[in-house]
Amino acid sequence: MIRLDPFTGPGFAALNALAKAVGDVDLPAGLVELVRLRCSQINGCAYCIRLHGDAAAALGEERDVSAWRTDPAFTGVERAVFALAEAVTLVHDGHVPDAVLDAAIRALGEVRTQQVVWVAIVINAYNRLAISARLV
Repeated sequence: MIRLDPFTGPGFAALNALAKAVGDVDLPAGLVELVRLRCSQINGCAYCIRLHGDAAAALGEERDVSAWRTDPAFTGVERAVFALAEAVTLVHDGHVPDAVLDAAIRALGEVRTQQVVWVAIVINAYNRLAISARLV
């Protein structure tokens, strides 16, 4: 049951504008979808899990992103990306750890590290909207 229509109003338009403003990233599209999927998994957003799981699959990404720490199919750069995205998503646990941020900067450089942070921020906002509205 949808409790409210999250697709109307100035807030949704502003969130879409933010997503568009920070959406031009220098990362593979499949990796971006996997980041969105992983953040959505952590947040328990069924709507976004399905949406970004399908988008990742359409881009040829069939890996189980929840196993990024142990699956050898994930590269060191990808692991740095997921560690950072998870730290941003779980920021209620404290600050993003310096070790995680430093590893991301070493692997990606400052610009792409910032891009990962913004991808995580935006999907976390969409997750909260979808969860609040009880989208499935």
